[in-house]
Amino acid sequence: MRHLPIVVTLLLMSITTAVQAQPLDEKQLRKFLDPIQFGELDISPNGKYLSFIQRDDEKNTLIVMDLATMKPTASVKYGEKGKTKRLNICCTRWISDELLSYSTTRKLGTLEGEGRTGHMFFLTPDGKRNDQIWTAYGNYENNSSKRGRLYKGFASLISVLEDDPNHVMLFVRSWESRPYLVTMKVSNGDTSSFRSLPENTTGVWGARKLKEAQSRSAVDLLVMTSSRDNDENYLMSEKGGDWKPFSLTMEGFDGPWQPQSLTADFLIATAQPDDSPNAPTHVLRYDRANGVWEDVFKVGFATIDRVITNDDGDLSRVYYVSDKPRIAFFDDTDALNQVGQFFVDNYENYEISIVGATTDKQRAVISVGSSAELPEFFIFDGVNNSVRFLLGASSAMEGIALSKAQYFAYENSDGVTIPGWFQPAPGNKPAPLIVDIHGGPHGPFMQYGFNSGWHVFNQMGYSVYAPNFRGSGGYGENFEKSGYMLWGTGMIDDMQQGAKALVDAGLVDSSMICAYGGSYGGYGTAQSLVRHPDFYDCGIVIAGFFDVEALKRDSDIGERFSGRAYMQEVVGDDIATLRSISPIRNLGKINAPILLLHGKKDERTPYSGAVDMVAALEKTDIDLEYKYYAKEGHGNRKMENRIDEWQRIGAFLQRVRATASMRENSVTAAGE
Repeated sequence: MRHLPIVVTLLLMSITTAVQAQPLDEKQLRKFLDPIQFGELDISPNGKYLSFIQRDDEKNTLIVMDLATMKPTASVKYGEKGKTKRLNICCTRWISDELLSYSTTRKLGTLEGEGRTGHMFFLTPDGKRNDQIWTAYGNYENNSSKRGRLYKGFASLISVLEDDPNHVMLFVRSWESRPYLVTMKVSNGDTSSFRSLPENTTGVWGARKLKEAQSRSAVDLLVMTSSRDNDENYLMSEKGGDWKPFSLTMEGFDGPWQPQSLTADFLIATAQPDDSPNAPTHVLRYDRANGVWEDVFKVGFATIDRVITNDDGDLSRVYYVSDKPRIAFFDDTDALNQVGQFFVDNYENYEISIVGATTDKQRAVISVGSSAELPEFFIFDGVNNSVRFLLGASSAMEGIALSKAQYFAYENSDGVTIPGWFQPAPGNKPAPLIVDIHGGPHGPFMQYGFNSGWHVFNQMGYSVYAPNFRGSGGYGENFEKSGYMLWGTGMIDDMQQGAKALVDAGLVDSSMICAYGGSYGGYGTAQSLVRHPDFYDCGIVIAGFFDVEALKRDSDIGERFSGRAYMQEVVGDDIATLRSISPIRNLGKINAPILLLHGKKDERTPYSGAVDMVAALEKTDIDLEYKYYAKEGHGNRKMENRIDEWQRIGAFLQRVRATASMRENSVTAAGE
């Protein structure tokens, strides 16, 4: 009894400490959840106009502005009423001095992003022309009269032809025949066939200039094809000749490779020397005249954002992220590289990108941002040798102290380096940890940059660890494939071992560690509670799945052969194995509280799976909170539902944190 006053005091202190981190209110959440006001800035080839997209409550408006007067000359808006309510403008690109192209996307669940619709438009800077020149169903040979051959398929703009201002080139993926290249007349959208492509072509390089060739067919092209087994092959056609296999033939490089650009003189590619998960990435150059490969730059085990070539087709600069954002420059005569170097020298450890430039490179738009600062845009004037501020992506975060993400990598128990990001809560003391598990899982990865969710967690008093576990994209084909068949085992262990490495380093408060994620991240959260029940204190599952058998059977992934082949390759079909990695079949191993949130219209991870999981959990003594959202798909899209979701997350974490603090202090007091 003599310890009772001490216990009570400690409990009161712990409760006081726990409630210091409050869930954010609606006003605060609106700032964080949709902070970007301006994006996709670009400058016209002659430098007369600036184009950008203005966002307002997820409704995009494309604006063209006269740079001399800074006054708008045209605007286009979708996403308000009727047939365009679910559409957004995206993917702008200047075709010429007086013509801008844009496309539209269809709003999907936030975990899916926005899906391209197949619609493409041409807009003049004065707004007098705003023509749809490609539809989701294809385009006619005679576009204006809707006559002639109908080119069916999804078109993407692959080349603004440098020596033919009257045409552009499109890559068309047809659902009825093999894909093909077409040229389109920019004045009216009339389309003509340029060349048919090999079956199952998925990528095309080349065709920047046409008039230099003796005929349209006499153009060098490199294509990537994919087999039914998802194997990738490359075929080259030189001067309109037959398609012949083309491969990387360089001593010391036996691993995967990827073309970046093809011109008359050079092929630029990225490659890995071997098949190890942590194999470094190199930038290679193939001298076509001499048939010689050269290792130009060792990027290392890192993520390549873009590889830029100069006017001659040679390597100019490489944007990549290792422990921080970096740019490697290779052409001292390129005026844009001189501009880029200026910003690198003056904005150390920032993410810098030249997002648009005039044809003569005398004007350029540069983006500067970080994980703690939304992008700001500057304009370079080469004539006056000056740089001035243009606009910021948003003013929403002004006056709010934000943390920066830190690169954090460790070597797992299998000897593989696992990269990731650690973003501590504001303050100098270790805070409880959220392990943010990304979706996909193959292809997507945790990228460097401003992450709204991480900052919301920070503001609530939690640090965030975002691991790029085996299977993640971004670090090369080897690293991605190293996660195949490890969905519920090795990949889950990578997440836990990384969090433990942070604990061992003294960077987090180990009294509360929670897993969180959406889609595969939701599954990864539930499976983490199964596989590491004594490590995690809670799990937050957004649009997750819980039975891998059911996912293969019911998800829209299985509606296409490619989706079924993908699932076969990454998880297999052994029933015993699939059940062993399905959380719903292993609930007896879970100790921690769970918050489950799911949209009723979700087709990727079907709502029925969440209902089954909730029903199964309610038969146990596991602490469960859940909420279903009507008319929401794979991740909440409506702002009111996103706010509700995050407020539930905040309240759930606050409750778990208070319970964990009381439990820990009770144990401490009892031992005194």
